[in-house]
Amino acid sequence: MLYPHAWLIRRLRGHSVTVVGITGSAGKTTTKDLCQTILSEFGPCQSNPRSENEHFDIAQTITNVGRRHRFCVLELSGGRPGYLDFALRLSRPDIAVLTLIARDHFSAFKSLEAIAHEKGKIVYSLPERGIAVLNMDDPLVRQIGESCSRSVLWVGKSEGATLRLREARSRWPEPLTLTVDYEGRTYDISTALHGTHLALSALMSLGVAVAMNLPISSAIQALRSAAPPEGRMQVLTLENGITFVRDDWKAPLWSLQAPFDFMKDAQARRKVLIVGTLSDYSASASKVYPKVAREALEIGDLVVFVGPHAMRALKAPIVRAEQELLAFPSAREASAYLRTALRAGDLVLLKGSNKADHLVRLLLDQERRVHCWKEKCGLAMFCARCPVVYAGAPPEDHGVEFLRRADEVLWAGELENPSATEGPFVIVGLGNPGAEYCDTPHNVGYRVLDRLAARVGGAWETHKEGAVSLGHYGGTALALFKPGLYMNRSGEALRHFLERVGGSPRAMHNHSR
Repeated sequence: MLYPHAWLIRRLRGHSVTVVGITGSAGKTTTKDLCQTILSEFGPCQSNPRSENEHFDIAQTITNVGRRHRFCVLELSGGRPGYLDFALRLSRPDIAVLTLIARDHFSAFKSLEAIAHEKGKIVYSLPERGIAVLNMDDPLVRQIGESCSRSVLWVGKSEGATLRLREARSRWPEPLTLTVDYEGRTYDISTALHGTHLALSALMSLGVAVAMNLPISSAIQALRSAAPPEGRMQVLTLENGITFVRDDWKAPLWSLQAPFDFMKDAQARRKVLIVGTLSDYSASASKVYPKVAREALEIGDLVVFVGPHAMRALKAPIVRAEQELLAFPSAREASAYLRTALRAGDLVLLKGSNKADHLVRLLLDQERRVHCWKEKCGLAMFCARCPVVYAGAPPEDHGVEFLRRADEVLWAGELENPSATEGPFVIVGLGNPGAEYCDTPHNVGYRVLDRLAARVGGAWETHKEGAVSLGHYGGTALALFKPGLYMNRSGEALRHFLERVGGSPRAMHNHSR
């Protein structure tokens, strides 16, 4: 396990790095990626990849910080009461960024005030010389800043903000442009982003640079080329001329307004809105989905709902005669329709919860036939990185019983006492490296880990000891490891791997005999 004192040891050894911690109900990943882009212009910067913001991900990112790094930007999860405590002890931010407080994870906290209390810990944990970069336009965030004893750099539209947003413009196909006041000067900033709601993340990232006394002109220049994270207002135009706006990472009800506003203002030949599974709403699904459908029909020419509650949306009345409102219980059925219904010039919004819907398959299937249409697979990662999205299930060959059990191992509770240990579960699959051994009985262990990686959300990365895939099952961190040495030397590779990342292998019954 990677313990909090690992970071302290680095500092005691003279390793100086400025740590930026980012949390909030929304905008964390975009702000983190924009910060990483800007700070990289001033020195080496380490950050956690994608939305990997759980405890193990933070620890892994910290251990990847070397003496050459000048900055470390960490997205910190606070999805349930008390969860942020360990992340803050582990990371010890010098600069705290709090984006906004909204109803995300409302069921775990029961009130916005409780959410604000949890998120506010990042500000109250700052060291004496720490700086908080806060959204002045959010009343709950403002209360946190006004009650803390640390320096605060305010961003937003409100009078008194250090970085004051005068105007944000984003009308497709034009990207987001900002007009910002700072220290008596006005800056017109063009970006590669889309959607006026991303102005907050852009301002926050500039605020981090200002808090570090970095030249704002250089920070603005770096911001101009920064791209959005995958699945967060990410624009992709396919070879067939269809443009998708991917906002498909998560879909709490309160988050629909911003992408809907973007689509309303967009200039396009035809507007298509695809909506998946919604979350964090208090009313019944039979009331929520028709309401969302009515709002979507005010904007789109074609509105498609996908998922177990999709049919409820059909209660909404059509606004214009040429409109269509359709519902499909599964992504596979939706894609079969969309392959022929979509056409060049369409602007298509994908809005859903990735773990529930995997709506990106509707995009992938436009260019290459998708083979995996599994519903509720439980993986957090996007399908483009999944090894089975195009290939489907592997052929039945050597180790067939082992492969059949691979999907069941995690769910059957065969990992020993996950809640009783602090370290990640290290699951080792044995095999021989080299293509000539790929389909031999010796390599069943490799094949099993490939299947498990597809289930728990890990992408494979090559290290000197072998191939590693990091993921999660529930709240348990998993490290899947394929030694890069032949089977009779695999213990040597495993020992070096454990020495480097920490942790110990857990028992998984061997059924290969």
